[in-house]
Amino acid sequence: MTSTNATPITILAAIDYSETSTLVVESALEAVRQKQADELHFLHVASAASNQNERIALRAQLGEWLDACLRRADGIPPGLKLVAHEAAGQPAHVIVEMSSDLLAALVVVGTHGRRGVQRALLGSVAEAVVRSAGCPVLVVRPQMHHHAAPSIEPPCPRCVQERIETHGQELWCEQHREKHGRRHTYYNTRLSTWVNQRITL
Repeated sequence: MTSTNATPITILAAIDYSETSTLVVESALEAVRQKQADELHFLHVASAASNQNERIALRAQLGEWLDACLRRADGIPPGLKLVAHEAAGQPAHVIVEMSSDLLAALVVVGTHGRRGVQRALLGSVAEAVVRSAGCPVLVVRPQMHHHAAPSIEPPCPRCVQERIETHGQELWCEQHREKHGRRHTYYNTRLSTWVNQRITL
């Protein structure tokens, strides 16, 4: 089913041929179904090609990759218009610019989850697109639950005991209550009202 709006509902998906790009294609197709979009545009941004032959080769590579990926996809909605774009330049800027040109309803990008020095050196295309795009941005990444979760300190035993003894009227022990004077507003379901409570972080 296609939209009857004067402006077609368009989704832009940015790919870089990585494993994450396969997830981008799958997520973009799912968004097409949910939004009943009319057009799905795929964009690959490369460094500037030096001549016409290189540009032709890049377009051919994009077509071959998309053909293989879409054949594995779980069904393409009938009537959906598919468009592939090969561009050159700074990836985040090109993605945002094309999303504006297309009046995209959604941009789908992937992230590799880089951290620390690697992220600082390479930057984050996804983060830059989220900051600058004029429409919602869906960021997808591979599942990485096997990675160790960040270490979190256990709660203060005295704070926990204070909450038990006061039935939640006090959140913090005397030491933590004195350390910070900021207040937190929370909803007390027993009193059916908002209550101010001093907190610490």
